[in-house]
Amino acid sequence: MRAQRLTTPARSLPELLHDVLAVQAQDVTAAGLAVRARTTGITSADLRAALDRGDVVRTCAMRGAVHLLRREDVDWVVALLGPANIARTRCRRLELGLTDDVCARAVDALREVLTEPLAKPQLVTRLADVGVALDPDSPAPAYLLAYAANRGVVCAGESTYRLLPRRDGELPGVAELARRYLRAYGPATVDDFTSWSGLPEDDVRAGFPFDELVEGPHGWRLPLADAADLDGTVRLLGPFDTFLLGYRDRELLLDPAHAPLVQAAGGAPMPHVVVDGEVRGAWRRREGRIVVEQFGHIPVSELDFEVESVLAWA
Repeated sequence: MRAQRLTTPARSLPELLHDVLAVQAQDVTAAGLAVRARTTGITSADLRAALDRGDVVRTCAMRGAVHLLRREDVDWVVALLGPANIARTRCRRLELGLTDDVCARAVDALREVLTEPLAKPQLVTRLADVGVALDPDSPAPAYLLAYAANRGVVCAGESTYRLLPRRDGELPGVAELARRYLRAYGPATVDDFTSWSGLPEDDVRAGFPFDELVEGPHGWRLPLADAADLDGTVRLLGPFDTFLLGYRDRELLLDPAHAPLVQAAGGAPMPHVVVDGEVRGAWRRREGRIVVEQFGHIPVSELDFEVESVLAWA
């Protein structure tokens, strides 16, 4: 929780993303809840403004899922993860008529037509005007834009797309991604990192910086990392939160008996309550209130404060 800034809230979005690297953001509302739980003095308006300015970038990253990243981290993270993400979805693109040639032409067209932030329907219209026709009622536009994002060409705001500026120079590789991951999630296993990143296992094994790390009973960690004191800190985390998504094996955080209350059928986390690193409840909104289903001890005063904070975030 400390490394995830859940007990030591960041005072800015760049500070947060420097430490946790990425916040899952295919659902902008869920991303806002993740930011709320890890920062102090930041509002939803601040997050939207940072996306509009480009200080925070929303694009495809780990496992091909959409994440929030610092502008400074986008180039190397996308360059490292994009090829695997593109390969993973190639069969589906072909089913939709998005051949490699069509995708290449579409990427060139995007560089031409994306002169301002545009919503997906506007982009589909402009692409059609330059000879790249897509069925607006099919998944094809979404898959094409994901392909372009994994190529490092476009990124998303709250509801629009824009070109992603290119920067040249040598980019970090698997070892740096592993260091950044362990700063936020360690101790963790190589399997946890592979699952979180979506990189091929052979690439991970070849690039993981084993000689720089300390191995313990629960996996690898950075040499300076140490245990935090338990202090009863309560956090209400939203759906798709990275706290659980950072691991393949979540049993240390979530009792398997309670997993069905917290994880959807595909394993994606639903809203949950974390206390001292353990999931002790699930929560949901009902008629303007927060309803908590508790299956472990949750300090009442801390819970009440968190509920008020979630309700105030808009």
